[in-house]
Amino acid sequence: MHGQAAATMPTGEGTTFSRGYRGWLLTVLLIVCLINYADRSVVGAVAEPLRRDLGLNDLQLGLLQGLSFALLYSVLGIPFARLAERRSRVNILAAATVVWSAATMVCGAAANFAQLLVMRIMVGVGEAGFMAPATSLLGDHFTRDRRAFATSIVMLGVPFGALVGAMAGGIIAQSIGWRWAFVIMGAPGLLIALLVRLTLREPPRGHAEAETADSVPPLRDVARQVFADPVFRHVLAGGTLAGFGLHGLGQFLGVYFARVHGLPLSLAGMIYGLVTFVSVGGGLLIGGALADRLGRRDLRWYARIPAIGLFLAAPLYVAAFTTTGLSLNIVLIVAAGVCLLLHYGPGLAIVQNLATARTRASTIAIYMLVVNAIALALAPTLIGWLSDIFAGIELQGRPGLVCAAGSAEAACIEVAGIGLRHAFIASTPLYLWAGIHYWLAVRASRPAAEPAAA
Repeated sequence: MHGQAAATMPTGEGTTFSRGYRGWLLTVLLIVCLINYADRSVVGAVAEPLRRDLGLNDLQLGLLQGLSFALLYSVLGIPFARLAERRSRVNILAAATVVWSAATMVCGAAANFAQLLVMRIMVGVGEAGFMAPATSLLGDHFTRDRRAFATSIVMLGVPFGALVGAMAGGIIAQSIGWRWAFVIMGAPGLLIALLVRLTLREPPRGHAEAETADSVPPLRDVARQVFADPVFRHVLAGGTLAGFGLHGLGQFLGVYFARVHGLPLSLAGMIYGLVTFVSVGGGLLIGGALADRLGRRDLRWYARIPAIGLFLAAPLYVAAFTTTGLSLNIVLIVAAGVCLLLHYGPGLAIVQNLATARTRASTIAIYMLVVNAIALALAPTLIGWLSDIFAGIELQGRPGLVCAAGSAEAACIEVAGIGLRHAFIASTPLYLWAGIHYWLAVRASRPAAEPAAA
């Protein structure tokens, strides 16, 4: 397939993209996104044996999944984006894939919390080179009324990656140990990087809009322009708050099923992966498809759909985490997750459509910097911190029970499960807050299908 596509790859201005090449581009970027998120999700899949082996508490687990990863991931997105405005985005993607894959493999050699923390930071350094170059490439291949769905297709790598990372990570950890899970999950990325470098080509800038722009404006001018737009500000706030569900609740779901429902690690990982796959995949596809279809008549639907989804997600999550039966619990979590993820594709499409060909990567990077610096960095840490607090409160009501960090005693696991469930419930008002911002973005947009509106 890609051999045929290569013959029609663009080499300069005025060249048209074949349907086959665009399909191949989406396929490759989907695969890169998949291994990106699979490598990111390994910690969540092996959290329980890792916690017991290294003697960690939930706050430390949250740091490994959130702050450590996001520390440089958020900040380095900007220089990677600026580089992507001037240099080959394909080469940046290939190099970044090598870095995060190698760092994931080295995580398996960590002997303590500090070493694992450093390696997770390096994973974040590599993954910082994915989002801005990838979305910039999509913007040069697809017109504005196709970008939400195209972005959603690539971002299907998130649920696929979570499914692969959770299921494979849990099975590997249970079979031969959590250390090998990191090594085996990181290795394929080295081959994928080669696939990116050899089969993708750099497109003309602004190709999808027949737009030419030879100069790259200073970053401060790009930031001044986007932050002056109320639509961008509200979408940024809504995406950041909604990110607490994707990056906070999502990172602890595997632990939740193991603790609260007493499932073995492999089964808990499988359910976690399937739940994430269905809910995130469904939300991405439905949100992207609806936004592109309804947005052709009125661009305000790009913000309406996320708002509606987030208003539904909050009560569904509360119902899910106050339910004791496993089957109903899974159904409600999936439904809530679909509603939550309706925001992702349309939100990124709004951000892309507000930018020009030479500012698209930088605009996306500014958006992702704020979202990741707050949601990705703080959400898992917040959930872990709240979980420890609620577990401590529960422990006070059980005189004589003493639970050390990493304890495998059944009563202590039950207490930890109660703490995690209450932490999830306490975070749900953030989704309502996010929905309000998307609704305010609707009001700030123009009623007609005008490009400047969204």
